Amino acid sequence: MEKEEELLELSAKYKDMELRFKGKPDDVIRSLLKFVQRILPAYDLASKLILTVDLEDLLKRLEGIIAFAPEGLVVTVPREKIGGEKDAILLHLVKAYVGCKTGRLEKDSLATVEIASLTGGKSSTITARLSELVNLGWVERVGRGEYRITTLGIRNFIDEVLPKIERGERV
Repeated sequence: MEKEEELLELSAKYKDMELRFKGKPDDVIRSLLKFVQRILPAYDLASKLILTVDLEDLLKRLEGIIAFAPEGLVVTVPREKIGGEKDAILLHLVKAYVGCKTGRLEKDSLATVEIASLTGGKSSTITARLSELVNLGWVERVGRGEYRITTLGIRNFIDEVLPKIERGERV
């Protein structure tokens, strides 16, 4: 009677990646070591390049700037403390993003006329600023006259605009 070859089965889980190795013990160990040496450093490096928004952190940073009122989301800082038109547009698009992510609004975008109304700007000026923001990649057009903030736009808002609003700087 022939002896059946012994097989090794190994499961490895790292963050959101799960792998299974099965085979001869030497082959399984070799595959696992190859995975650890080649794949994991690249995975860690690539994961550092992913641009995301930490909603909890964003909500904490927006405390005192926007609020949930019975009539909807509102900006609680005076217009003169928000900064220039681009900053005001970004703030209202962030407000729409937060409203949608928290289930308070159905959509994360605003129409040009809504943005003009919320910021007090002229429609032609708002359209020009939106075009600039689209070219920067901070805002994207999602329909005819409808815009939403991008992840890059939120990152820029957090890093550059929010500190100015917190300090009450006028640009």
